[in-house]
Amino acid sequence: MKKNLQTEKRNYLLDNLKGLLIFLVVFGHSIEIAKNNSVLIETIYIFIYLFHMPVFVFVSGYFSKNVEKSRSKAFRSFFVPFLIFNTIWNGLSSIALGFESFSFLTPGWALWYLMSMFLWRISLKDLIKVRFIFPLSIIVGVGAGLFSEFGVILSLSRTLVFLPFFLAGFYTTEQQLFKLKESNLFLSICIFIFTITVSMWLGQTHIIPAEFLYGNSSFTNYPMSIWVGILARLSLYIVGFLFVFVLINFVPSRYTFFSQIGSNTFSVYILHTYLVGLVFIANSYISSPNLQLILCFVTSIIITYILSRNIVTKYFTKSIDNFLKFFRPKQSF
Repeated sequence: MKKNLQTEKRNYLLDNLKGLLIFLVVFGHSIEIAKNNSVLIETIYIFIYLFHMPVFVFVSGYFSKNVEKSRSKAFRSFFVPFLIFNTIWNGLSSIALGFESFSFLTPGWALWYLMSMFLWRISLKDLIKVRFIFPLSIIVGVGAGLFSEFGVILSLSRTLVFLPFFLAGFYTTEQQLFKLKESNLFLSICIFIFTITVSMWLGQTHIIPAEFLYGNSSFTNYPMSIWVGILARLSLYIVGFLFVFVLINFVPSRYTFFSQIGSNTFSVYILHTYLVGLVFIANSYISSPNLQLILCFVTSIIITYILSRNIVTKYFTKSIDNFLKFFRPKQSF
């Protein structure tokens, strides 16, 4: 009975965490253009991007413990949706922005996560056989910034940069998760406040561009030396892992508003990008940065809520299943 209660508690904890993170994904994307008009919005943007995807990838790794199942379902769960929605995204972008051509190998905007998840899960069984794979992944993640070859194609740069968080989630046990939950709350608050302060400093000084936080290109693409890039990426690893501790400490273990959202994050992640485009258009008619921020915040709540409903998830999953059935060979009798 105690074990069942712990499992239920753990599920609510992770659902709440995923629900909060997916809202931050939507909100972060919605203010991507507005950040150029306000130091406040840019500070919020930097703050979100310092931790939201590192923690999101950590949780993804945590749910990949069944290595065989993760590998066998990687194609259906991530690669097929990537092909479908990357084609749609590139098609719409071509119409809206006048692109004459597009690449199936280059993920459109947020769709990099699908490609990276496919690569992580398909290779996980082999990765965990490598000795010292976790510290090696950090070295590789930092080293990826030294080479321009690791860029946006096939999401190679992000796959390598965020790999340490995926592996950390995979290796984290349920007991360790609850130890993090029971850790010092005051320390979490101090880390939270310190990170906000750093975000404010970065937003005003631009010593490290906000785009650097994407992890999708080499250090040479930014106005910084190689050594600054290395130190910056190592610092981002520290912040990302600290926020795993902070958010698990902050997020409640009981059922909350975020629990339902957290159980249906996949449909939110993929579909929100098309709706956020409408927010960009609406913001173009608003001159006040403060009003733009309010609009982005409110619409992000609405978008996250609607796309996380069970009926949306049901038909979203069904559409992908129908796509797979269409290409599945008919059985002969």
